[in-house]
Amino acid sequence: MKTKLYSMLGLALFLTVSCRQQDFRELTLNVPDMHNKACVNIVMQSLSRGPGIKPGSVLLDPEKRIIRLTYDSLLSADKNFEYLVSKAGFSVNGIPADENAREALPPEARL
Repeated sequence: MKTKLYSMLGLALFLTVSCRQQDFRELTLNVPDMHNKACVNIVMQSLSRGPGIKPGSVLLDPEKRIIRLTYDSLLSADKNFEYLVSKAGFSVNGIPADENAREALPPEARL
């Protein structure tokens, strides 16, 4: 009897999880060093390599130095996007910029 119950629970769990195809979440990235168009272009290029961003969902506010985007959490996670921006040479959400990438930025993208 227990075996049958566990089998039924396992099947129910499998069917519940396998039915999810997308799980869209919103993310705000605070990029304090993003101060001009060159910075925006570099950050956008780095984010374009991240999987799961909903097309047309990236909203930039260069004055406030934030980026808002919607992504599929079944394909990626918050930290993946923060890592991409950090590896592009910019600090993001309190995560420091990769120093090697920061030094390689063009002069107009450095503070």
